[in-house]
Order: sequence, then structure tokens, then C-alpha cells
Amino acid sequence: MLYDAQGRPLSTSRRMPEASRDAGAFRGSLSHWRGPQIQSRDGTSREREVIQRRAADLMANDWSANATVDTITSNAVGTGLLPKASIPAARLGIAPEQARAVGEDMEWAFDRWMREADVRGQNHFFDLQALGLRSILCKGELLHLAVMLPEKERVGQQRRFSLAIQAVTPERLQTPTDMTTDPDVRDGIRYTAYGRPEGYYIACPPPSVLDSWLRGGGLLANDFRYVRARLGHRQQVFHLYRMEADEQERGCSTFAKSIALFRNLSDTINFELFAQVMAAQFPIFIATEGGELPGYVQEQHGLSEKEEAGPTYFQSIEEGQVWYGKENEKPYVLESKRPSSNFAAFVRIVQRAMAAAQGIPYESLTKDFSETNYSSMRAALNEAWKVYSYYRRWLARAYCQPIYEMVMEEAWLRGELTLPAGAPDFYEARDLWCNADWIGPARGFIDPVKEISATILALENRLMTYSEAWAQHGGDFEEGMEKLLLEAPLLQKVRQALPVLGTTSQAAASTPGRRTDGNDMNTKETTDDDA
Repeated sequence: MLYDAQGRPLSTSRRMPEASRDAGAFRGSLSHWRGPQIQSRDGTSREREVIQRRAADLMANDWSANATVDTITSNAVGTGLLPKASIPAARLGIAPEQARAVGEDMEWAFDRWMREADVRGQNHFFDLQALGLRSILCKGELLHLAVMLPEKERVGQQRRFSLAIQAVTPERLQTPTDMTTDPDVRDGIRYTAYGRPEGYYIACPPPSVLDSWLRGGGLLANDFRYVRARLGHRQQVFHLYRMEADEQERGCSTFAKSIALFRNLSDTINFELFAQVMAAQFPIFIATEGGELPGYVQEQHGLSEKEEAGPTYFQSIEEGQVWYGKENEKPYVLESKRPSSNFAAFVRIVQRAMAAAQGIPYESLTKDFSETNYSSMRAALNEAWKVYSYYRRWLARAYCQPIYEMVMEEAWLRGELTLPAGAPDFYEARDLWCNADWIGPARGFIDPVKEISATILALENRLMTYSEAWAQHGGDFEEGMEKLLLEAPLLQKVRQALPVLGTTSQAAASTPGRRTDGNDMNTKETTDDDA
């Protein structure tokens, strides 16, 4: 509260003038910038469909767009995300050894299912993961269906499980034309009063109307298959996309913000390449002084008297071609000045903007690591790894884990799993029994010595567990320890039979120029810039 000299409160009902912000005013260079907006859901759907078509075209024809998706997919998913059962024994009231035994059975059951995960029988579950992430990056969304095959079909295909995953292109998710006035159906999805997806309309047109639909024709409800989002506690439809706005209902391609950069740079490089081709095959033009072509030229081209009298027209250019002109026909030598001196710098600037729009380093987009040092490259890859980790954890949380729980449920119902006596029932503690960590491929090393030394220091100072260290390198600690125990007797026999292999210290001592006191005579300290 403000008071005057007499102690009376000052009125604030009249507002004092304040500075105007250029961002909200219509003046200067912003005078015509009104921020275009879409007023209807139909407009949003049309824009999304156009973006998906353009992004798919980029993926099919543009090297940089395809490299972007390949880079993110190969780092986030790579050879596949694998579950490591992490059953909390204390919460279930069982011994850690019992929890570990159940976890091993679960991992083996899931490993068997992964080989038959695809309903078409063509893809491993790892392939479905990569396929789904590529769809998210290119088209903005993933659409997979969880299918329970009939028992007769399962037996006929010699499958151990009925659950299978069907990958569906997101373009099939549409609103039937006779349901466009239904307020609960928006962009192919039926919502509850709280905005929760209740079911999905997936286009399955018969052959008689398929051509019409592909040309933009509408489909009626009879041409769609309605799939409920969930059946009890089981998820039937996996519709994943990055949520970037409030009340968002469909996904948007990762190329949406930079699609013009990708397309225009591709056209620019193609035009410059064509100009170089033209310059490389520029022919020789020979003008005749007497007005008559040599006889062998007339015989070669078979020129008529009319053609000899008239001007010469050349309709095509071939490499190494020799052109003969007629009297008064003088050549104009076309000199190629393409590309310009700043073309390489221009391409780099555009590619850096393209990489920034995707959240990855410029070097990862172009696969060019020749102009960077260790420090800057490590900083760039650390930033990129945040993007890769986001996609990895999101895919594991929203896609892999629910599927893992459904597989474990079927395995338990089929007698593949045996729970300890006295432990809670599977359905009573389903989230605890199905708890798992998802391990992906290692992130790779810029300098292996420095990276591994950092891991050793973290372990020695209790900043990291051995399980975390193994997972960071794409391995399973318990499985690795078991293999080391199996290898130990064999290594002991090898050392006894071949003493030259000996211990690490013996090998170091036998190396010329290397001292066993820790001081290496052949190495020197290097700075980050030297590296």
C-alpha cells in the first residue's frame, strides 16, 4: 500500500504509462507480422497431412534428411533396447535369489517372444523399435497395434505366444466423412469427456474405393476399423508422438521447423552439381571461314542442301562433342563460375541450422569430424546424447515397457513363469513383478582411454554402481560377471601354457621403452587441443 504525506493511501486505479514492447506492436519490420493461426481442426489436419507427405519425400530423396533420422535412430535404439529384470525383492517379501531367478525366467521368455514379435513374421522386436522411432521422426507419430492371434493361428504358426505387434502407417488414422460432425471424434480419434483417447478409426478401404481414397476421396465409417485404446488394463493401440503444445492430438514431423532448409539446400546442391556437369562436358565450337562444312562432317551428319543453307541448331550437348558453325556464326564461350567462392561456407551455415533444428551436432549430420578437437567434439556429443537419451527413455517407457508387461502376463498364464511360494499373485503386484531396466547400445568413445579412466574413477569414488557402468557400455553386469567366472579357469590354463601372455605388468615390462613404475617414456601429456 502507498501513502501520501498525510498518511492517506494513494489511489492506484489510474494506471501510469509504461514502455510499449516491439514484440506486441505493429511497427517497423514487424508491422505485417500477425502470427498466422489455424482456426479449425480441419485446417490442422490438412497441414499435418501435407507436412507428412513432404517429410516422407525428403526421407526418400534427400541425403541429409535421411542421415538425420539414421543418426538419431542408430544412437537412441541402435541394435535394440533389451530389458533387464529388476524385481524389488524386499517389496515382494521374497529373497533376492528368488527375485533373480524369476527375473531370468522373464528375460528368457521375452527373448523368445521378441523373435516372433511382428504379426507379419518379418521383423524382430528390435526392428519394430527402430521402425517406430523412424516413423516418429519422419511422420511425427508411431501407430502400432497389439494383436492377440486366435489359438488356431498361433498353433499353425508354431508360435509360443499369441501377442503380436502390427505396424500401421499413421496416414490410416482418419475421421470418417460421415462422423465429422461428432464432437468427440477428432482427427481419427474418439475422446472421452476428459480428453482421454477412447478408440481409433483406422482406414481399411476395400479395393473398390482404395483408388478414390488415395486420390483424396472420403471414406465412410464402414471403411474403417474401430480399435479401442485399451481392453481392461491392456493397451491395444500404441499411438506415440512428442507432446509440444497443450491440447495436441496428433504428432508433427521433426522436419516441420526446418523443412524449407532441407528442401532448398538439396535443390541448391543439385543445381550446382548440374552446372558442373555442363561445364565438364562443354563442347568445341569451330567456325568455318568459307561457309562450307568439310565433306566428312556432311557425310557424318547427312546434312541436306536446305540444312546447309540455314542456321545450325544444336538441341543436345554430349561430352567431347565438336560443333561446326557456318559463315558468320561465331561462338560465345560460356564460362562457368559455379560454384561461387562462398558456396562451401554457405552450405555449412545452412547445415548447422538444420542440425540445430534436430538437436544434433553439425558433425553428426554431415559425418564430418575433420575440423574439431577432443574438447569441442565431446561437448557436442554430450549435448547430442541428451537428445538420444530422451528418445531412448521415452520409447522404453511408453512402448517397450507396456509390451513387456503384456508378454509377461501371457507367459505367466501359459505356465512359463513360476512365482515363489508365499509371494503376491502376479495381478496383485503386476507392476513390481514386471519392473525392468532397458539397456541400449553404448554411446561410443571419442578417446577410449579417457572415457574408461573416468568410469574407473567414478567406481572407485562410489559415484557409480557397477550395474550402471556396464549398462553405460551396453552390457549387463550380472550376465557379464557370470561369463567372467566361466572364463577365469580357461584364462588360468592359458597363462600356464603360454607364460608370455602372463599378467598385465609382465606384458608392460616386456614392452620396449615402457617402465613398470608408471612412467611411460614413449608418451607425453597432451592437452585437449592437442588431442
